[in-house]
Amino acid sequence: MNTTRGSVTEKRIVRAAQLARLERQNGILKDLALLTLLTGWAFFVNRGLRMSGYYMDDLYMWSCWGEQSFLEYVFPVGSTRCRFVYWLAAWAELLLIGNHIEWVVPLNILLNAGLAAFLYFFAKRLAMSRGVGFAAGVLFLSSRFAYYQAGQLLGLMETMGIFFALLTAIFLKEYLDEDEDGRCMLLFGSGLLFWFLNCFTHERYMVLLPMFYFSLAVKRDRKPLRWILPAASLAAVLLIRFLMIGTLSPAGTGGTNVAETITKRGVIVNFLVEAAYACGFNFGPEHLCGLPWQDTPFAMKIVILLLNAALAVLFFVLLHTVWERRRFGLPVFPVLRDLVFFLGFAAGCAASSAVTIRVEMRWVYVVYAFKLLLFARLAGACRETRIARQADRTAGDRYRISDRFPAILIALISLFTVFTQLEYRKFWPKIYLFPNQARYNSLADETYGKYGKDILGKEIIIIGNMYEMSDFTAETFFKTFDPERTGQGTTVRHVDSILDFGQVTDSMLILKEDPANDAFTDATDLVRSLKLGIDYGYYRDGWMDERAKIRVMTGRTGDIRMEMMYPGNLTGRETVSIKKDGKTVIWPLTSNISEYTVHGEPYRITELEFTQNFHVEPAAEQRGGDRLALIMTFITD
Repeated sequence: MNTTRGSVTEKRIVRAAQLARLERQNGILKDLALLTLLTGWAFFVNRGLRMSGYYMDDLYMWSCWGEQSFLEYVFPVGSTRCRFVYWLAAWAELLLIGNHIEWVVPLNILLNAGLAAFLYFFAKRLAMSRGVGFAAGVLFLSSRFAYYQAGQLLGLMETMGIFFALLTAIFLKEYLDEDEDGRCMLLFGSGLLFWFLNCFTHERYMVLLPMFYFSLAVKRDRKPLRWILPAASLAAVLLIRFLMIGTLSPAGTGGTNVAETITKRGVIVNFLVEAAYACGFNFGPEHLCGLPWQDTPFAMKIVILLLNAALAVLFFVLLHTVWERRRFGLPVFPVLRDLVFFLGFAAGCAASSAVTIRVEMRWVYVVYAFKLLLFARLAGACRETRIARQADRTAGDRYRISDRFPAILIALISLFTVFTQLEYRKFWPKIYLFPNQARYNSLADETYGKYGKDILGKEIIIIGNMYEMSDFTAETFFKTFDPERTGQGTTVRHVDSILDFGQVTDSMLILKEDPANDAFTDATDLVRSLKLGIDYGYYRDGWMDERAKIRVMTGRTGDIRMEMMYPGNLTGRETVSIKKDGKTVIWPLTSNISEYTVHGEPYRITELEFTQNFHVEPAAEQRGGDRLALIMTFITD
């Protein structure tokens, strides 16, 4: 009898273990499916982004990598910034990318999808809901704040900064919830480590230090070492910065210094602008946000106002449900503590960006991430309350809000947010980065994209200079396509018109600026035809038949210099007849290689007819009705 009961108990235990294992496996499969959807969504929403050529900060970053040693690049003593953690990652990224500049955007999108996956797991844990976690990931990827992170080489820095900030938050959150002292020390130290790394990814994250003391205070931690460690870490950060860059003051944006430009009014205004950005209001100028609030369509303004009204209602509904926890013996303080915790991280990140001269939307991305986590935490607290209410049979319906109401609000908010963010994304091309990026994408497409490595060593002549290409860009741009990083003598020259240079040679490429489309146009064939038009008997590789007729555009002096090479034995009777303006001159050949100059009027299309009394014997090939006679090159100034 006992044996039978034992057997039944064992079967139940085995069955329970199998069910638990199946549940874990199903959970993993669900997570993988949702992560796959997040990755697909990341590529979908960023499908219009591409990069085929570096410019500005990206080009400067590449030039440092291409011309400096590893230690000089990662630890540039005397620089204006101290970001060696980021520079180490950037060095590895550039090594991976090599000359495949087109890989930058897909790689950035993958990294951002990975960041969204991390946010998904964090939000899922806070909310105890895959749906809320997935919504957080989708809303994060949909954000208009991702333009720099996905579309620029330096976007890696923003990704790393947000990732380290989230890691700092999750370890501090675990520390707040942990009771065992050994694990508390491990969690607190881990959070401090990632904060330390973040200070050398971007210096603005130094402002998150108070969150460690907030966590120590609300936990009433009595361990002196844990109170000392944050201050000691800050001292180490400042010392390293001083030794490397010679100053403690962080550099501002646009080549400014924070200590020289900071004002109380500026900080307050910038902070409010960031808060507005995080709520969907573009209160910045067009070149920084793409679509300013005053230019936003009326219907979209209504949607944004409804979105924020729904957020406010959801916030108070969630708070009401949290307050209801008291009826079921659930503590309220941890939820309120976490509310202040995530608000503190968001406010700190906003304040760190508000001290500079302007607000760029990319800096608000981390604030937006903590906003999503804050709502996830409140949703998790509501779920705990709902579970406790369901377990309490005496719980009445007085003052109770339907469990479905928050879920409906979250769904509506998600839809409104995705709609507004995708609409805002349509105006990314107006943000100051993108017109120049489009131009240099076009420059790369019309050169390396069309001709490959054959472009290296050529002279790139650009008609016009409305884009005001800097000397640094001209000297460095084509080095990025050279495996040796030298450019192999490729040069860039700007001219006002096609009259400013002579005949188009094989070592030239002619481009024309197209400001209306922020692009360049390959005009090589067109200009070559204008400079040297062929009626018959002459070929672009220099060969000329026994008879030929061409039209040459003269330059400043009006002279047309001809260099001839005859690949055969001369008898002394060979002549070239040149007819110009109805007059014929005879050019006797006395050498296999010789020159002759025809004088004409400047900047004029001059028609020349050639008749040779010889041909190559035997000719390697015959291309037209006449036989090949010689190789002729035309040179004008």
